[in-house]
Amino acid sequence: MEEPRLRALLVDDEELARENLRLLLADGCPEVEVAGTADGLTSARQRIAELDPDLVFLDIRMPSGTEGLDLLDGDATDPRFMVIFVTAFKDYAVQAFHSNAVDYVLKPIDPDELRAAVDRALRRWERMRGVPAEGQRYREDLGAAVRSIKRHGAEPRIAVDHARGYKLFEPHTITHLEADGNCTVLRFTDGSRYLDTRTLKVYEDMLDPGLFFRVHRSHLVNIAQVREYLREDGHWAVMKDGSRVPIARERVQAFVEATRG
Repeated sequence: MEEPRLRALLVDDEELARENLRLLLADGCPEVEVAGTADGLTSARQRIAELDPDLVFLDIRMPSGTEGLDLLDGDATDPRFMVIFVTAFKDYAVQAFHSNAVDYVLKPIDPDELRAAVDRALRRWERMRGVPAEGQRYREDLGAAVRSIKRHGAEPRIAVDHARGYKLFEPHTITHLEADGNCTVLRFTDGSRYLDTRTLKVYEDMLDPGLFFRVHRSHLVNIAQVREYLREDGHWAVMKDGSRVPIARERVQAFVEATRG
């Protein structure tokens, strides 16, 4: 029997993220044909209408915060497609996915986890074909997951792995972040600091752009934690904890606009 082939749409506001996922699928998931990509809510709706995909890989943390979920507002109860959510957060969204048997992958995407998610989607697709009750069950599961995530409406927590497990924290407790090679040092309002193996770019993508600002190629600051701007042998953001974070010359004007409103 010929293996089922799913036509997929990739929805992510980051071009590099879309391309990375496309390459991972091409390399490890030959049953998935990438029919198209979209960079946001409007383009995703247009591409869904044009392509009628079987499967949508959906980033749920695009610039508007819940834009990925907004895409499902009109379709969660009667989708024409299956969904594999993509998220950088180990938060209540992941709990909702588990509780409702909805597929997801975490950023940065692990090829084995992607393969496992696709396998689960293929098995469910097989069960749904020609069995209306299975399709209805999937629609109910998907709708329940979306409602659960939106009902929380709380700030998502981030997990940082350590030797004995992982630490969960809310983004607003971060004062600033600093690149350390391919890792990131996170500094918190309580004075603690953690080293994570994710890059500063990953954090820039996952954190709220209305709260966090990239002041330098190696530094990201929480605007709410900025106490002062100084022009003194360079440009500096002075944080509430007293630390100084350098601001690249080309970022000064945007920084001033972001912090002064």
